[in-house]
Amino acid sequence: MPDTKEGKLVKALIEKAPYAEGEVIRERRIKFTVPVERIHEFLELASEKFEMLMQISVVDWLKEGQFEVTYQLWSVSESVHAFVKVRIPRDDAKLPTVMDIWPVAETYEREAHEFFGIVFEGNPRLGPFILEPREYEKHPLRKDFNTLSYVKTIYGEDFDRYDESKTNYVI
Repeated sequence: MPDTKEGKLVKALIEKAPYAEGEVIRERRIKFTVPVERIHEFLELASEKFEMLMQISVVDWLKEGQFEVTYQLWSVSESVHAFVKVRIPRDDAKLPTVMDIWPVAETYEREAHEFFGIVFEGNPRLGPFILEPREYEKHPLRKDFNTLSYVKTIYGEDFDRYDESKTNYVI
């Protein structure tokens, strides 16, 4: 581990949480990979140095049958951005809420739930949020979501959009 503030942060967290893997990506950027059963525990430890949850993002690894959930944290005191990654199965996508650590997580968890179908256990507000009620259970950011079929179901078969040359379907 490099003898930098980033390296020291990684080393300190890994000493407290040896089940996690950590690395320095570059100046002011670090990354951790954590097993799903220990994610809440790790994020509680991380919150001692990382005061802000900036975002929760999701990548759908369709072929692997997994979602990769990334918690993006910011340390105000150290000016370091941390990425905490965890993989969960697509079939039974569940994670514990982190609203008890960072209350702002409510919004990010609701968004991930609505667009990907991930259930954040303990979050009481996982209902319709951004999408219309008819769209709520569709999870449109999953890679297997069929946008064309959805549009035709909602708007009918006559809803066709082509480019100017009438050769390429553009929906």
